[in-house]
Amino acid sequence: MRPKVKICGITNFEDAALALKLGADEIGFVFAPSPRLVLPEQAAAIAARLRAEGRLEGRRTVGVFVNERPEAMARIAILVGLDAVQVHGDESPEDCAAFGFPWYRALRIASEEDARTRCAQPWTCPRLLVDAAGRGAYGGTGLRLQSASARAAAEATRRAGKEFFLAGGIGPDNAAQLVATVAPDGLDLSSGVEERPGKKSPAKLERFFAELARSEGSVRRDGTDGADLERRRNEERA
Repeated sequence: MRPKVKICGITNFEDAALALKLGADEIGFVFAPSPRLVLPEQAAAIAARLRAEGRLEGRRTVGVFVNERPEAMARIAILVGLDAVQVHGDESPEDCAAFGFPWYRALRIASEEDARTRCAQPWTCPRLLVDAAGRGAYGGTGLRLQSASARAAAEATRRAGKEFFLAGGIGPDNAAQLVATVAPDGLDLSSGVEERPGKKSPAKLERFFAELARSEGSVRRDGTDGADLERRRNEERA
């Protein structure tokens, strides 16, 4: 079973429609300072057209926020019809637990120890997304998280009974390797499938999903096949 895929940084209908057509499970809109920033009204128009054309059936929309007021997030979630909010700021577990809408936490990880500590905090959400720490204080970095740190984060996240999503520096050239070595429940991509910030590359999207499909059921370097990989993932969640 392949990991879920979220294509983030969507700014236009065409990119969203293509991502969903190729197999994306989720699309993400960024409502925080970023080259991929989209206004709530723009995101609402994109999502409304996708729904009207039946493209969002069985798929999800996610809003990305950084240190936004809960009431503002709730308003945007209702306007756009978001299925969940992804928070990247300084929110504590207590802050997030008070949200009155579906959410999950994004964490920027600097080391294996950082992964074990931060992913084990009492987050009351069903999913954690981990990314590599970078120069800026918030948001995605486009940097690849070291494999050992990613595996430590995955282990701590699943021990807490949550989905583990991996972000940062993911694209067509390394997706299959990450699935084999880290076995995330989901992959979150943005810059790795872009022509430029805010504009997705059809060629990169197509190649990414083709590579992901080829990786399904393939034999891992350590001799573990796809079925054994899935059993391991289920055991880690238990």
